[in-house]
Amino acid sequence: MELGTKIKKIRKISSENYLINLEYEDGLIGVADLSRFFSGKKKPLVAEILRGNLYLKCFVESGALAWPNGYELCPDVVRSILKEGIKKKAA
Repeated sequence: MELGTKIKKIRKISSENYLINLEYEDGLIGVADLSRFFSGKKKPLVAEILRGNLYLKCFVESGALAWPNGYELCPDVVRSILKEGIKKKAA
């Protein structure tokens, strides 16, 4: 896994199925399925995002995905999820 590559920008967000299309600084573009973080048993910050309809208000901060309430996802973790999805499509 390539570590330390930052997210450059969010290209498209879907709150219906928690898919997010991202572009990384090294040019990798793809869709990450974040449903594992936003469905099932929810941590307090995730529950706050969903209660307050904040999911679509995510942004890139220092290369990571962030939400207004302080919740962040590591860009390396999101990248591994994105690449996992690319592999599934190729199979």
